[in-house]
Amino acid sequence: MKLKFKNLKYSFRCLSVLIKYHPWFLFAQIVSMICLVIKTLIPINVVSKIVEAFNGSMSEEQIYVIVLTDILVLIVVSIVNLIVDFLMSYINSHFTLAFSTVLFGKLESIDYEFHESPNFLDNYTRALDNGAEKIYVVALHQMTLIKTLIQSIAVFVIILQIHYFALIYALVIALVYAIVRRKIGEYNFQMMTERRPLIRKRMYIRRTYYVKDAIPDIKTTDVGSLLLDENKELIDGEIEVFKKYSFKITFVEAFCNFIMASIYPVILGLACYFSLQTKDVNVLATITVAATTLSNLIKSFTDTLTNIQIEALEAKVAFEVLDMDSVIENGKGEWLEEDFEKLEVKNAVFSYPDKVALDGINISVNKGEKIAIVGANGAGKTTLVKMLLRLYDVSSGCILFNGKNYKDINPKSLRKYVGAVFQNNEDYSVTIAENVLLRKMETEEDEKLVIDALKFGDLYDYVMTLPEGINTMVTREFRREGTIFSGGQKQKLAVARGYAQNYQLFILDEPSSALDPLAETRMYHNMLELGNNKTLIFISHRLSATANVDRIYLIENGKVVEAGSHNELMQIENGRYRKMFTSQSEKYIED
Repeated sequence: MKLKFKNLKYSFRCLSVLIKYHPWFLFAQIVSMICLVIKTLIPINVVSKIVEAFNGSMSEEQIYVIVLTDILVLIVVSIVNLIVDFLMSYINSHFTLAFSTVLFGKLESIDYEFHESPNFLDNYTRALDNGAEKIYVVALHQMTLIKTLIQSIAVFVIILQIHYFALIYALVIALVYAIVRRKIGEYNFQMMTERRPLIRKRMYIRRTYYVKDAIPDIKTTDVGSLLLDENKELIDGEIEVFKKYSFKITFVEAFCNFIMASIYPVILGLACYFSLQTKDVNVLATITVAATTLSNLIKSFTDTLTNIQIEALEAKVAFEVLDMDSVIENGKGEWLEEDFEKLEVKNAVFSYPDKVALDGINISVNKGEKIAIVGANGAGKTTLVKMLLRLYDVSSGCILFNGKNYKDINPKSLRKYVGAVFQNNEDYSVTIAENVLLRKMETEEDEKLVIDALKFGDLYDYVMTLPEGINTMVTREFRREGTIFSGGQKQKLAVARGYAQNYQLFILDEPSSALDPLAETRMYHNMLELGNNKTLIFISHRLSATANVDRIYLIENGKVVEAGSHNELMQIENGRYRKMFTSQSEKYIED
């Protein structure tokens, strides 16, 4: 990506965001600006007055007064700068944490499909790792640029005492330096862009090595060697990227340093030439200090300007994530205020970029019904669940909630009515009760809800054997006396969690895939008995619960191929459901 001046617009956004969060940032920078100008002019003034003293233009007492006054001013300025630095340190820490929270919250408003994009994940992790820091740095650079410019103007006035050529030379070198520094910035940004996918993969491997669930495989199989080989390839890949850019960056950096170093001797030479002609030693001394200061200021100015462009590109990544426009999660649509009565899927089609996942699906669910949607793995069942949760929108056809088109309903409102439990779920290192409620347990009603939910998920009996019951910590990551759930218990916890959310339409996607047949039967029995007033949809390739539901839909290759009650489908000779049910029943009997 090329560094362009139009990218500077992001630097102004960085500054406005930081000031919005911390108005004191602007005040602190103005104070710092005044202090820097004072610190720049005092050394030049002191040297000038000392030379005047040697020339007899001022008395010794006057010189002492001036020097002591300047020293006192420098002490005051240093104290003020110390206070400003403390304030800036606080602002930096607070802003970095606060802005990271904003990025976390952005995930709620990003369409689900983006989470399946490696490019989005690269940008999001990049924004999360560097976004807040880069925004702060860009804003700080902007203020540094203004401060340096003001300092430079004061020094330019002094340099003009020699000859206008000295000033022109300094400005030309500054322009060349800025152009070359931009090239370095481009190389660095391109290098990081090429490294980012490799870094994200290495972070995945790193995470695998401290995730508890992966440790048994690492200890007992060769997967550790596989991951280490992959890690070595990623490191080699990063080294190749470094090689690709390191020589270019080093060469250009050396050129930058060379031309910048020429400013001081050129201006000093001009100062000596003109001072010898005028015999004005005072001008020579003053210009000598000013030339040193000017060289540093020009380098600082051009470096800062280039850094703004470089860092603004990194900040741009964070802003692009924040500015992502989502079709589904845009917060628009009607807010539901009525009880669930009926859900209808009409001629629904959904296509991934490479295939059609669902083709002409028709399903009807009435309040209080228990529905089973069955089919082999890969038939399209989980895709259908994501459509029912409006994580995806249908490509054609429609889904209706009480006769209202899904696309006209606010997704957050819809998900308060329609919820799901997936076969892969996360348990959190908080208490069992908090894992069920997904919030603090505060009242007796909350406690009763937790107990009812655990019974619904067939986890209550186990939890009651634990010393702290529902107040037991889940995982042992932070407390050794915590409990560790098995795969089947995690699924039961997820079912309990879904019950506690009190969804009016509750979808259970493969809720028993990790359970043995007896535990599976018992859990389904509990759900059907305790959830008799709920509308439930069971998604599964195992048919344990289908005999007692109101209606069954069998999906194959993205299409509903059979629909009806258990008895109706069992009477279809050579029916696909009948064949599946008979085959699984025989397997359970053998077990």
